[in-house]
Amino acid sequence: MSVPCLITKSASTAARVQTAMSYSLPPEILDLIVDHLCDELITLKACCVVSKSWAPRARKHLFARIQFHQRDRPIESWMQAFPHPSSSLAHHVRTLSFSAKCTSILARPDVRCWIRTFQHVENLDMEILGYNYLYHGVSLVQLHGFSPTLKSLILGYTSVSFQEVFNLICSFPLLEDLGLISYAPTQPHTSEWNPPPTSPKLTGTLEIRDKLRSVARRLCDLPGGLHFSKIRLSCWEEEPTSAMDLVSRCSDTLESLAVTCYSTSAFVSVSVISQHLTTVYERRHV
Repeated sequence: MSVPCLITKSASTAARVQTAMSYSLPPEILDLIVDHLCDELITLKACCVVSKSWAPRARKHLFARIQFHQRDRPIESWMQAFPHPSSSLAHHVRTLSFSAKCTSILARPDVRCWIRTFQHVENLDMEILGYNYLYHGVSLVQLHGFSPTLKSLILGYTSVSFQEVFNLICSFPLLEDLGLISYAPTQPHTSEWNPPPTSPKLTGTLEIRDKLRSVARRLCDLPGGLHFSKIRLSCWEEEPTSAMDLVSRCSDTLESLAVTCYSTSAFVSVSVISQHLTTVYERRHV
């Protein structure tokens, strides 16, 4: 059955339900019914067509998750559909993701005002440059603090400096979950990073698939300290000290620890490194 047929059928069903219920149920009950359809996108679209009173609640779920991928210029299409912040549905978005090929547009001046309309995003997943390994001058400054409610950040990157990454992290005061993924060897960084006077909560999950030594050093420099409850690390044979430092800093709050060690030397025992980290964690919780 084609999608138009499904929409027509759903609209017809929703129309009959709307006729039966609109005059007998209070608005809060109708909202509760629409909330139960949060995963039924076709039915939610039908609800928007059937009744104007249903549309606001249905849009809350339809626009809760937005993904921008490089297909038919999605970001430009969104900006054309909602040119004015007052009419934008960005305030419904709770999960926002950008693919690597879409992030280059973030450097445009007109996008800076537009990105600020996503003020209630709680989860941000984005790739900077991704797998093409080319640096196009994308800056993370325009993303600083764009959503004060952000709680989860997953950032994949290649040529973005650690300073830019951590300045972005510190711009979200309610940040709890953090994932850092490097798709290519990062550039050497010799300059010192001066952390801001405050840092986010960081009470959720930490996942690092990157040059652990450099990332761990900057994490440990955060003035607010580390309070992660779950840690997932990928480290090389020369980086166990950095991993142990992270574990020690979270010793009072850590509940789950997963470490993957990659060894290129036959003389280094991966199991010994993992056991050493586990021992540190267990000793801190005696």
